[in-house]
Amino acid sequence: MKIKYFVFCLVLFGLSGLPASSSAKSTKQSNWQSFQLQYQSSETSKMLVGWNGKRLVVKLKPLVGEGGYSLARRVLLSNFRSLKTIRKYSKTRRLYRNRFITFPLKVINGSIRSSALKAVFFKDKAGIGYWKHRVTFAWETTSMIAGLFTKEGIKAGHLVRYNKMRNKGNILKKGDVIKIPWKWVSPELSLRPVSLKPPLKLKQDKSGKFYAHYQMKHGETLYSSVVIRFTGRLLNDEVNQVANKLLKLNNISDAKLIQTRQKIRIPLGWLSEEYLGSQTNDVSSRKTSVKKTNKKKTKKIKSSKAVASKKKLKRGKSTQKAVAQKTKSKRKNNVHKIHVILDSGHGGRDPGASAGSRKNKDIIYEDEVVYDISKRMSKLFKKQGIIVHPTLADPNQKQPIRYLSHRHDRDEHLLVTPRYLTRNARIGVNMRVYLVNHIFKQLRKKKVPSENILFISLHGDALHSSLSGAMVYYPDHRLRRGRFILSSKIYRKRKEYISKLTYNPRDNKYSEKLSKSFGKVIINQFRKLRLRTHRVSSAVRGYLYRKGIKTLPAVLRYSKVPTSVLVEIANLNNRLDRRDLLKSKTRQQIAKAITNSVTVHFDRSSGLVAQR
Repeated sequence: MKIKYFVFCLVLFGLSGLPASSSAKSTKQSNWQSFQLQYQSSETSKMLVGWNGKRLVVKLKPLVGEGGYSLARRVLLSNFRSLKTIRKYSKTRRLYRNRFITFPLKVINGSIRSSALKAVFFKDKAGIGYWKHRVTFAWETTSMIAGLFTKEGIKAGHLVRYNKMRNKGNILKKGDVIKIPWKWVSPELSLRPVSLKPPLKLKQDKSGKFYAHYQMKHGETLYSSVVIRFTGRLLNDEVNQVANKLLKLNNISDAKLIQTRQKIRIPLGWLSEEYLGSQTNDVSSRKTSVKKTNKKKTKKIKSSKAVASKKKLKRGKSTQKAVAQKTKSKRKNNVHKIHVILDSGHGGRDPGASAGSRKNKDIIYEDEVVYDISKRMSKLFKKQGIIVHPTLADPNQKQPIRYLSHRHDRDEHLLVTPRYLTRNARIGVNMRVYLVNHIFKQLRKKKVPSENILFISLHGDALHSSLSGAMVYYPDHRLRRGRFILSSKIYRKRKEYISKLTYNPRDNKYSEKLSKSFGKVIINQFRKLRLRTHRVSSAVRGYLYRKGIKTLPAVLRYSKVPTSVLVEIANLNNRLDRRDLLKSKTRQQIAKAITNSVTVHFDRSSGLVAQR
């Protein structure tokens, strides 16, 4: 009996120990840290970072509808951006949105890598003059830290000498602090605190994080004075989403309770580029030192060489005068050879933005307003001898009208061959890309200088109701893609179809400069005629935010015309803008402002620009 009792006690003790062991496993901390980029709140945007026994890796999931090429473009560094890299680490030909893909940290782009490092090494802080890394794991080595945080050319030896580490940095203990000077930190990680432009001030909280602080003034609101002004968010959903996050961050229950002189904290990652200072102090100092050395070298040149160079300069000046006289004669002959590709947005079954109501008699459709303004512009252009190439036609409206219709007209069609009645918004945009580039190509075949061709796309905004006035978008070269390829049958039927459109980074930068300067001229002309323009933040922009991501309208992104702009004539959600657009005089003034900007743009460049 004693033996049976003893065996029974052993079994009972073993059974009671099972749940205890399982609960111990459940409370065990995971080696993986979850993180996500700012403004991304979906489950697929969540990523994991951790140590797999050999190296730091990142686990992430593809987005809905994302293929191998688009995943590589979103996640990988430019050196590793290929379908082979995706297949190598996914180990499958198909991508599944619910399945993680493991990538080593070295192939991941800077923004994801920076967020991953901050998630793993959560004790790291930015100090004055350096990045302060605290050793938190047993697997950390000096060479690994140098590889993760520093740029090319900086190795473990640099960190050992700078920090005066024991045993040449071979032995690291938890809690050790390694200081990495800012000039050694990889710029892709963007760890360095940014200098802010007034009225924002840079301040650090107790946890060591840096924030932008803004002091509210009398009569200001969180939506227009903070969110729209400093973050660059303009769409209704974007503005409300960011405003709610700011309220939580600043422990404010309601936006109406914000008082004057109250300080609002704004994360640095949310700020618009126009309020961020430059981070290139080291680079600029190097450039100045190089310039000084070059000046010293030039002073040591022999007098004979100096005399010879003076003679060459005189010859050069004489040739320049001759070229200038020739170009002047050419300009006189080519004054009327300015070509404007005029695109009125949307049309057909795609009305674009619509606002107002029939009860208030202020209902308005974007495509109707924009098309009427384009007809007015084409008349003014013809008077000035400027050749207009429209992209859209309405058989029922050949002239400008005084009163806009309260019903949506669906008979507009794109002037491709054969013509396309815009039934689908996306197809309509893609058709425009082919049409605009085809017109540009035909003009270039006729030896029209590319700088003499302008592309103007007219649209109406649907932004937060507190915003009003016109705005101009130009193509930011960073958001342009290398190629445009579509193979659907609906495109291949058209004469304007091109199997592959490619874009050169050098041309994209050149296009950005021309388009930005032209956009500023348009806004100035609007203000001269006392038309409302966007005042809360910059009225000339190179990008817009959609779902927290910088993007460009497709018409601008894929246009090969060097000077390409998209003009948002007004905000249809704003009551004052909407009522003004219903007036024929206002629409005529808008048309006049844009046509005047074309002549001013070419006057500023002293006539027509010669071909590059």
